[in-house]
Amino acid sequence: MSIGRRLIDLARAELNSLLERAARSEEDDDDHFGNAMGTADALSDAELEAELDRRKRAREEAEEAAHGPRPGASGSSSGRRPGTSPPRRSASDDAAIRKAYAALEVPPGSDFETVRSAYRTLMRKYHPDLHNDRPENQKAANELTQKLTDSYKLLEKKLRR
Repeated sequence: MSIGRRLIDLARAELNSLLERAARSEEDDDDHFGNAMGTADALSDAELEAELDRRKRAREEAEEAAHGPRPGASGSSSGRRPGTSPPRRSASDDAAIRKAYAALEVPPGSDFETVRSAYRTLMRKYHPDLHNDRPENQKAANELTQKLTDSYKLLEKKLRR
């Protein structure tokens, strides 16, 4: 058996084990991606609120550094009536966006090019056509690529507005 064939077999075996692990851990998506602060259950309400505020400020600073200041963000020329607050996304929208970033394995607040690059890399790695040797692997690959595609479409819609 040639060295090239051995490497291909080794790579295929590694991908199959990753797909099996992804299929087993589908229920606990949140635990799969980890959290630098530990679980949210371990934090008090005040600590959780402070961490959310810190992350929001960091995300806004990153977006501002990448795209420049948003129009109307620095004063009363925003087009809104004075005394009104900007429209807020619901908590479920924020959670969906966080999960989409995690599914694509990019840090929250990443720009569109980073998201697109990660999506394309993961699709090349987990495409169902590469895992058609066993039906359960192909099913896991189909589910994973569908999740990646849904995440990419959500972030594309958010980042391209």
